[in-house]
Amino acid sequence: MKKLACITLDMEPDYGDSEKRIRLLENSEYFEQYVSIINRYDAKVTMFTVTNLFEKYGNVFTDLATRIPLEYSVHSHTHNPHNACSLEEVQNSKQAYTKFTGKIPIGYRAPIGRIDKAGLGHLLDNDFMYDASVYPSIRPGEFGYSNLHMPNIPFRVTRSDGKSLIEFPFTAIEKIRIIFALSYAKLFGWGIYSLLLKMFGLPNHVLLLSHPHDFYFASIPNSTVTGAEKIALSRNSVKAFDYFEKMIQFLAKQKYEFVFISELYQQVEQMPLTEVVWENWK
Repeated sequence: MKKLACITLDMEPDYGDSEKRIRLLENSEYFEQYVSIINRYDAKVTMFTVTNLFEKYGNVFTDLATRIPLEYSVHSHTHNPHNACSLEEVQNSKQAYTKFTGKIPIGYRAPIGRIDKAGLGHLLDNDFMYDASVYPSIRPGEFGYSNLHMPNIPFRVTRSDGKSLIEFPFTAIEKIRIIFALSYAKLFGWGIYSLLLKMFGLPNHVLLLSHPHDFYFASIPNSTVTGAEKIALSRNSVKAFDYFEKMIQFLAKQKYEFVFISELYQQVEQMPLTEVVWENWK
């Protein structure tokens, strides 16, 4: 089976920033570092975008799309984790995406992965072809979950009316279910994280997760994030771009081909995937 990798960027305001800025777009040094790494490896970026940002940052998004291979996808309309995939969020994000791109969106990613049965139903009703929201792991805290029963590879969600979509879960390192994400590489440090990658590996279809704040979290002034969460997110912040490049380099050395998620969808859509019945979703 062909090995395919998608670099994903969840384009949202910097986490914990009361000003709701996106420094990856505003700081030329950060912007150029990101562009340089993507182009160095001929990678492609699927940017899950909070669609109310099209109005403020549309020109910057357009500029970024001239600098790297970039496709847009939907990351809700307002990025409210308490209202991650309501009918209103799905419809408003679809409308804003279509207005900006001139195209109908095919994919969705709920804020912090908070997809649920009702949200998947809204996506099916609005003709989305894929979702990329499920973390096949465990998360503690207010927005916690335990999804160890979920596949670590693409699967199909089917509904009794004949509608279906493909779920692209956040990729986890095989067996140990640690998410393949820049934030986790920073948390563990590259020595330990790379050892886990070498020991357990990744599936043939991979999504690499990153957010703008992952690249400079410790430099965000007056952050509203405190305690253990702040310590965890700040770890190895000055090494973030280096770790990001190492993750992409790992994929390149493992002979993964870099593709957009829309291209991955085309590859797997006709494959015999595991099916999860929407009516039984948990």
